[in-house]
Amino acid sequence: MTNWIKIEHIDALPVRGSSLADIDMGRVERHIATGRGLVSEPPLDYLHRQSGLIEVDGETVPTLGGLLCFGKDPQRPLPHTGISLTRYAGLVANSQQVIDIRDLRGPLFELIDQADAYLWAQSNHGFRLDSGPRRSPFDQYPRTAIRELIVNAIAHRDYRVTGSRVKIEMFKNEIEWYSPGGLPSGITVENILKSQYTRNPVIVGFLFDAGYIEQRGMGLDTVAHVLREEQLPFPQMEDTGASFLIRIQGHGSVDKHTALGLDAPLAQIYTMIEGAGPLGMSSRDIADRLEWSIRTVNYRLQELIERKIVNREGATSRTRYYVREPDT
Repeated sequence: MTNWIKIEHIDALPVRGSSLADIDMGRVERHIATGRGLVSEPPLDYLHRQSGLIEVDGETVPTLGGLLCFGKDPQRPLPHTGISLTRYAGLVANSQQVIDIRDLRGPLFELIDQADAYLWAQSNHGFRLDSGPRRSPFDQYPRTAIRELIVNAIAHRDYRVTGSRVKIEMFKNEIEWYSPGGLPSGITVENILKSQYTRNPVIVGFLFDAGYIEQRGMGLDTVAHVLREEQLPFPQMEDTGASFLIRIQGHGSVDKHTALGLDAPLAQIYTMIEGAGPLGMSSRDIADRLEWSIRTVNYRLQELIERKIVNREGATSRTRYYVREPDT
């Protein structure tokens, strides 16, 4: 007789106290309809096939992976499965410098989208000058790296650690992801890019089908690649045994003034015109507000026009100035 080894991952095990009623079948149907290469099939069949449901004592119940991805309120029975997000004004975790604290809830797909949207909105974005006067967008962090590291933290954390949630800390020029549970046996900080291990294959399968994972085992490779392309440092990683931490640095100073190479006087004019939005501003308006001579203002405006940062529209007394959109 052949003895087969059966490996049960935690995300394929049933969640005590849960039932089929806890699953949002509408979400499952939308997932199947829009998923990568999925063939139309009943939601129950899909969930059974992907180990999102399991039979226990004659009753169909969600597995951990099924509940986390398609549950109506996964954090109600599993409060440790959300994300804690903290934003600091400085470079270190200091309660005196906390700007914002968020506790993110919802199915894993929504957690990823919420965290991605927040980190992107709160990081800095500007423009940089390419060869000549042409401008291109310039972001503090590559968005691909942000999203991949959120997915990595959610997909590969140890869900047996019930006292800790995924934690994301955003500093002035760094972002750190904290995943409960150290690296699996055999995986180290030194070999992590060359080794592959899926701690939660059910969750990873659902994320892959939904398009959140492009290729299994390539998330950190992608992060390293995009950081290198942006001439940013390789991510800092640490395995404490109880948790895995990864930190990336952003471009040191990304704001519109620095990225555009504006000195203080030009930055003042640019900020005023930008604030006026579609109404624009006249040179007289700018001169009055800055208490500068009209000659000085016109000289500075001409410099912004020649550098294709500001547009001039209208003639004589009706002339107004507007911030020029990139590549227009």
